[in-house]
Amino acid sequence: MSKQEDPLLKKLDLLAEKLDVLTMLLAAKPNSEQVTYLLKDKNQKEQVRILKEFGFPPREMALLIGTTLNNLRKTISEMESKKQDKQQKQQEATSSKEAVQ
Repeated sequence: MSKQEDPLLKKLDLLAEKLDVLTMLLAAKPNSEQVTYLLKDKNQKEQVRILKEFGFPPREMALLIGTTLNNLRKTISEMESKKQDKQQKQQEATSSKEAVQ
């Protein structure tokens, strides 16, 4: 497998996961069995991301994941910080490319 295919496969997996979430949302409001299935074998950050997509409030997210509200807030804060750092690096890369031209 080439290095270019690996990121593509990750994107396809993420897209398939989102389609599963959308299908469940369209079919019915998620019940506990569906939520358990979606969270199975996922790390805490992935669980938080999925539950945020469902629109769960933080208190319910913490209960479903099995953590405290403070730990959940810390995880969300770390995720948002990494996202901002990534966006900033992309902007800097774009700016430096434009400066070279």
